Amino acid sequence: MKSRTATSRTKAPAPRRAPQEDARSELVIDFERYVPTVLSSLVAKLRANANAFFPEAYGVSLAEWRVLSFLREHEPASAYDIWTNAQLDKAVVSRETTSLKKKGLIELTPVRGSARNRTEIRLTAEGVALLDRSLDEILRRHSNLTAGLDAKALEAFFRVVDHIEQRIPHMADQSGDALPAHAPVKRIAKRRSPTGV
Repeated sequence: MKSRTATSRTKAPAPRRAPQEDARSELVIDFERYVPTVLSSLVAKLRANANAFFPEAYGVSLAEWRVLSFLREHEPASAYDIWTNAQLDKAVVSRETTSLKKKGLIELTPVRGSARNRTEIRLTAEGVALLDRSLDEILRRHSNLTAGLDAKALEAFFRVVDHIEQRIPHMADQSGDALPAHAPVKRIAKRRSPTGV
C-alpha cells in the first residue's frame, strides 16, 4: 500500500479531453426553444390571421377593433388613454381614430377649457352595434384557438406569460457562466476551424 506521502506527491491526472464529437461540433442558439423568437413568431401568426379576418368580416382592421373594444369598456377616453392603456402605438391610435370617425363608428368631442385641446372619444350607436355583432364570433375564435386546453392549463399559461413579462427588465443581469439545463442551444457540425480555414 502506498503511503500518504507518496500519494500526495503523485502527479495530478491530466485534464480529460473533450469527446471527439465535441471537437467537431459547436453550440448555436436553438430558435425553436428561444423564448423571444417563439413568442414573436406566435404573435406574428396571430396578427396575420386577425388582420385577414377583421376587414373581411366587419370592415375594420385589427387595430381599429382594439380601439373600439377599449372604448366599450373605458369611454369616454382620450387618444392618450388609448395608447397608454391598450398597448397601441401613438401613431396607430391617431391613424385609426381618424379612420373610425370617417366610418361613423366613433365620435370626437372637444373638452371645453382643456389646456391641450383634449378630445373625448366615444362609440357611436354603429360602433356599439359592430361590437355586439362580433362578440359571439370573437369568443368562438378564441375557443377554437385554445381547444384542448382546460382552465388549469390556461391559468398556467397566463402565469408563465406574466412571469416572462416581469423578467424582461432583468435580461441584462449578470449570471453564472454555467448554462442551465433548459438553455435554448443545440450542437451542429462545426463549419470552420478557429482560424477560419
